[in-house]
Amino acid sequence: MKTIEVSQAEMAARIARFSDQESQSALYAEAIGIPREAYEVMAAETLYLMMAPTEQGGPMAQNPAITGDSGMSIIIARCPPGDKPLLHAHHYTIESFMCLTGRFRIRWGSQADQHIDLEPHDMIAVPPGVDRQFENISDDEALLLVIITGSGNEDFADISMPPDETDFVRERFGQTVIDRYNRVGVAFRNQNGAVEGPPVTAPIEVSAADMETRIARIDKLQPLSATSDDSIGVSREVRELVAAKNLFLLMAPDNQGGPMAHNAAISGPESISVLVAECPPGDRPLLHTHHHTVENFMCLTGEFRIRWGDGGCEHIDLKPFDMISVPPGVDRQFENISDADARLLVVITGSSQSDYNDISMPPDVTELIRSRFGQSVIDAYGNRGVTFREE
Repeated sequence: MKTIEVSQAEMAARIARFSDQESQSALYAEAIGIPREAYEVMAAETLYLMMAPTEQGGPMAQNPAITGDSGMSIIIARCPPGDKPLLHAHHYTIESFMCLTGRFRIRWGSQADQHIDLEPHDMIAVPPGVDRQFENISDDEALLLVIITGSGNEDFADISMPPDETDFVRERFGQTVIDRYNRVGVAFRNQNGAVEGPPVTAPIEVSAADMETRIARIDKLQPLSATSDDSIGVSREVRELVAAKNLFLLMAPDNQGGPMAHNAAISGPESISVLVAECPPGDRPLLHTHHHTVENFMCLTGEFRIRWGDGGCEHIDLKPFDMISVPPGVDRQFENISDADARLLVVITGSSQSDYNDISMPPDVTELIRSRFGQSVIDAYGNRGVTFREE
């Protein structure tokens, strides 16, 4: 399997430094004439668009830090205590929330009468058509990660506001703001059932029991290295060397291929897998390539070094909430360069489940595995879609 080389200059366009980001509310005030106050009331006080395709529709597609592939946006919401957007629905996309710092309450339902609370690195995936809202319930400013996934860019013009919120926006900001939001794909549902803006499906209700299956509590998960022996057929020592000391699978599609498809906490869309690597100081997986999927890394705590290229010859360091998107075909590796345990978010995206059978190891790694553990380990990983390249 062929690999490619990416220069530092080329990779720079795929790196988002959290400290460099500008809020979406400031961009919208200038770009399409929605007052900053109106945007911050509708969405959150500060939203940073870390990654999105440039041609994506919807109200959160202004100048992403990283230009990503069709079908996914990654956003960070910075919220003071009590900050929350208006209740709203996404009708064709799945909106997943991960608490980064502090604590967040996720409400849902037409009356926002159901809720769960997220601790740091807990995650929830809200299905399409459900009215939802998040709120910082901490005593201090807190950060929330928002991952929105859809089948294509056209799915992202899919937000609607319920009747009570429509009345509030019209009364406070006037019809002009509603009209401007309509132009970027936001619909407003009225008390009489009429919808202003793009057509949307009818909202749905989800019970607390059903939503519980869409929640990943990080402190209740076991690492893949502890749970996947029957699935892969290699020792825990091998799995921790190849992948990372502790790798938690928060969300993945059912029946996904590849070596990291074992008992995901949340059954998600086929285009995305979400993992958290919890690494002691110096911990790192072996150098490897994803040939058909994009692997995105975001530092959650501590500091991580991302290496890429032949022998891992290039590198950049990530501080908390910095992000890098590594393209297919590039050898890559991450390492915790902190003095304490640290966590790294890994988001892998592909066009279909079959894309995930796409990992290969470079020749020197192949030789290391063969000499240390024998051909049987290489054969076992080969049965899970991993290729070991030879000289």
